[in-house]
Amino acid sequence: MKDSRKLASLLAVGVCAAALYAGTSIADPMPEEQSLAGLEYDLIGRDDLWTYEALPEYHQAPFLDALVESGALPPVEDRLPAEPLVMQAGAMSAGIGEYGGVFRHVIGGRPEGWNILAGQHQGWGGINMATQECLVRQGPRWQVRPEEQTGPLPNLAKSWEWNDDMTELTMHLVEGAKWSDGDPFDTEDIAFWYDDNVQNADINSRISKDAFGGGASLEVIDDYTFKFVFPTAQSNTVVEGLAYIQGCPGPSHVLKDFHPDYNADMNYDDYLNAMPADAVPIPVMGAWVPVEHKPDELVILRRNPYYFKVDSEGNQLPYINEMHFKLTTWDDRTTQAVAGTGDWSNMENPGNFVEALKQSQDENSPVSAKFGPRTLSWRIELNFAQNMTDDPYEQELRGLFRELPFRQALSHAIDRDAVGQALARGPFAYPYIGGFASGSPYYDPAYSVYTPFDQDKAKELLAGLGLEDTDGNGVLNMPGTGEDLVIDMTYKPQRTDDRKQMDAVTSQLAEVGIRVLPKTVDETSFDPMRNAGDFSAILQRANFVLPTRETCGNLPVSDICPPFHLSGPDGRDSLPFEERLTAITSEMSATDDAGKQTELANEMEQLLTENLYNIGLVQVPAALLVNKRVQNAHPGTPVFMYEWAEDAVIRERLWVPADQQMEEILPGTVAVYE
Repeated sequence: MKDSRKLASLLAVGVCAAALYAGTSIADPMPEEQSLAGLEYDLIGRDDLWTYEALPEYHQAPFLDALVESGALPPVEDRLPAEPLVMQAGAMSAGIGEYGGVFRHVIGGRPEGWNILAGQHQGWGGINMATQECLVRQGPRWQVRPEEQTGPLPNLAKSWEWNDDMTELTMHLVEGAKWSDGDPFDTEDIAFWYDDNVQNADINSRISKDAFGGGASLEVIDDYTFKFVFPTAQSNTVVEGLAYIQGCPGPSHVLKDFHPDYNADMNYDDYLNAMPADAVPIPVMGAWVPVEHKPDELVILRRNPYYFKVDSEGNQLPYINEMHFKLTTWDDRTTQAVAGTGDWSNMENPGNFVEALKQSQDENSPVSAKFGPRTLSWRIELNFAQNMTDDPYEQELRGLFRELPFRQALSHAIDRDAVGQALARGPFAYPYIGGFASGSPYYDPAYSVYTPFDQDKAKELLAGLGLEDTDGNGVLNMPGTGEDLVIDMTYKPQRTDDRKQMDAVTSQLAEVGIRVLPKTVDETSFDPMRNAGDFSAILQRANFVLPTRETCGNLPVSDICPPFHLSGPDGRDSLPFEERLTAITSEMSATDDAGKQTELANEMEQLLTENLYNIGLVQVPAALLVNKRVQNAHPGTPVFMYEWAEDAVIRERLWVPADQQMEEILPGTVAVYE
């Protein structure tokens, strides 16, 4: 009976699971999953997290008093908005905090640059979230009870409303918020972000041109009010696209001088590098300002004296004065957290799972650890843009990638259980087939079409495509050129988990006659390479949990999305199912009906997995490690749900008791701008 219900549901969205590919009578079900999540927490209302209001009085970190007295800073009440964002003490697990101290991060990334509007990253691992603020916020939504899950939380935009036919979205900014150099934050920054960056095809913005709301235009109403005008009716879902990492404005008062539309002496390379990694301090809206960068060693951030948030007693946030990002490796992040020399780790590197958990169980351990759901997944991306290369071999290779039987053969050739055990012994890994991660609220295994490990089936499918080993060297030959079938596969060698999976995939594909040639690219160069479509295949972690987050990286919503299928000079040479994926994405944005969204998500999951848009490998949970001296790190915070834990834990309200605070490297200082 269970199988019959599953087949009926698949047929209801218009695809017969029994005819997925020749020789298979019915789709294989996903294996049974064993959850490792151990999070427990009480849910609260949206307004229990924060509100916007004027308070009777305000207070600041004590060391700022001297700067105010000297005239270097205005009084705290003049640095805050008329109605600041007020974090409610009742939502804090340890309550109102104490000022001072250091929070120590360890990351494996390196800052590419500070121009977030041009798509530059700051090294990941939380450094970007410490400096950026976005129009709305997603991370803390994990704490909101279901009946109030009506979309993202307010942030720089304190409120918004739609017109009757849902074609206009009017947003209201916090009035009087300022950049960390004291310049007003207003709709000039919004217009520059959207009109001159998002809507400029020459700039690699985190939202691609015309992708937001199907090509929305922006109208500025006054200094603190603006609206998006959409060509068709939308829904509250589009507001989610204005959260991190997509809806984060940059300092127009700095960047306009480097933008070709405002300075004829500049080109787009000049603009991209307008705020290079060593150009600190730079103006930010975040709680901390980057003030020192020692390449391959350390990034130091100091508190932003103009930060627009306070607690419910009027204390300007953040509580912690200084944040460090030690630049080492991602594996070292967990090692140092367990050892107590770092304060935080999203324990995403499975090779450390067993030992880290063992050590954290000791009552004398400096950290606590909790696993969340499986939201971390790895996949192989194949470049489908056959019309974007002139190389005959690459054209033939991409032609093979576009053949469904070839993608099915790749998937059948991979032993996902073995890949998972190579990452971490035990029940941590679960097969991933390329759609939503199993921790996604949209994941339904009944709509995931599974291709299990079956190398005989893989060889049969490859032979059906005319691929044979004609010269007897153990590698299949291309039917067109006769050359060996060799796939250059790019990955990040700094990530041990990527490297282990590359080793496993290389070995397993060799067993069916496909030679993989691993190609390494450092983290700083990886995103520009991928966004330019300059690759044959990529192995990477690319989590897909919400269709509204990082949409461009996963779905065909514009000419430059996704990077593994860019549009060529004559447009996109679409695969048969891609236009439907585009339509589903638009339809999900145009409805607030949860049932309809679920139905569309199910169809999306089926299309992605039955067509193997990506070749999924494995997915794992992650554990959040936080030093026990750090207060207000809510014990229920998931590593990744609506956003990464660096956002979900609300770091601006973390604090450390005075007797446990670490010595600051730059005590008594704030960013000084020339």
